[in-house]
Amino acid sequence: FGQDLVSCWPQDGYIYYWQRNTAVVAAVLTNAPTGCCGVAVTPERFVLALGAGGDARTLAWSDQEASTTWTPTATNQAGDVALATQGRLMCARRLRDLTLVWTDLDVHALTYRGLPFVYGVSRLGENCGIVSRAAVAVSDTRAMWMSLNGFYMYDGYVQPVVCSVYDQIFGDINMTQRSKFTAHHRGRFNEVHFLYASVLSTEIDRRAVYNYKEDHWRVHDLS
Repeated sequence: FGQDLVSCWPQDGYIYYWQRNTAVVAAVLTNAPTGCCGVAVTPERFVLALGAGGDARTLAWSDQEASTTWTPTATNQAGDVALATQGRLMCARRLRDLTLVWTDLDVHALTYRGLPFVYGVSRLGENCGIVSRAAVAVSDTRAMWMSLNGFYMYDGYVQPVVCSVYDQIFGDINMTQRSKFTAHHRGRFNEVHFLYASVLSTEIDRRAVYNYKEDHWRVHDLS
């Protein structure tokens, strides 16, 4: 949120706020919803709570530029919306002009509309949910993520990414450890990296790399 850190630990459901002071630990964000599974900051500078109130399909947001104002009134833009999905909220990421929201089953776009509705939600894709809360890499207007059944990209619309090493990855992957899977973007090399655990491992020991400029995949053993 600007230069400050906003975070959420799904195990306790609180949203935390840290103001770049190493002498002070992060504190629970005042008035923020509890029971949350994630948090993000939208391009319009609203703090977005995922799973607000313990509801796995509800998004709630603070007033604009006001991280501690969460109760909707006629004079602010705080609000909430329930996604039309059977999935459970996993994560959200800010792109240039919208916020992408993933469940374990599908992906949605959260788009700013202003008063009286503030935000509108539209489902962009089905059967393309994210495999873990951190298995997505974003850059400007694009996002790429790992799903239970392959890889997907958003670049104005959702599309599957053809993976030439699909069998090598998904034929040797430990999905019981999927909460540990992560992704990150290495723009200098035009690459997205996905880290995951192989069948015989309980920790991350594989890296799948996609070079989107060359449309080329490779897999590395990290053990």
